[in-house]
Amino acid sequence: MWIHIPFVAAMFLVAFQTSAQAKATQCTTNIDGEPVKIIYHPDDPTFSSFRERWFSRSSTCPGAVVITYLMPDLTADERAVFCANYDADTRSYSQPAHGPRDAFGRCTEPSRTCKLVNTTKAEAMALMGLGQQAESVSLRDRLGTTLSAVTHSSGAMILSGNGAALASFAAQTGAVLASPAVMAGAVASVVVVGGAVYLCSD
Repeated sequence: MWIHIPFVAAMFLVAFQTSAQAKATQCTTNIDGEPVKIIYHPDDPTFSSFRERWFSRSSTCPGAVVITYLMPDLTADERAVFCANYDADTRSYSQPAHGPRDAFGRCTEPSRTCKLVNTTKAEAMALMGLGQQAESVSLRDRLGTTLSAVTHSSGAMILSGNGAALASFAAQTGAVLASPAVMAGAVASVVVVGGAVYLCSD
């Protein structure tokens, strides 16, 4: 029986590449100016898109990988409302932001940086429910002109407007939004997703 040697060699190479791709890989980046090494699975859609896998530098972490690293308790769908803040000058990421993202998970425009709020899951769910009620009625009557409520395609409830008004609205559920941005009454947004609350401000 004749065996075509080049064909066998090609099949071995494909099998080797498939095995190598199945293994976890790592990338490096800076987050808030500090060097970070992230280990992830390149074939897992939670961490990386097709474009990221084939067109980004393998040693540099794509934005979607960084967001997953920073928000491990959320699913890929729940993280869709966030983007990775990247400073090209310092080559460093900061905390995730609320805003549109490009194919690599990075923010496509200046976006508000988000921080996890110390609330219980019950408070988060109550806040989401209150936002959904406000979304279904006249916002002028329910929230006034300073706030808006909208449900994102990811399932996240997004409340936007004056920081002080957001704090007052959240207080109706027992959630406390304590931050300099809220205390100053600055424009901000609250993202309720996956049983967690994130306060996003400039």
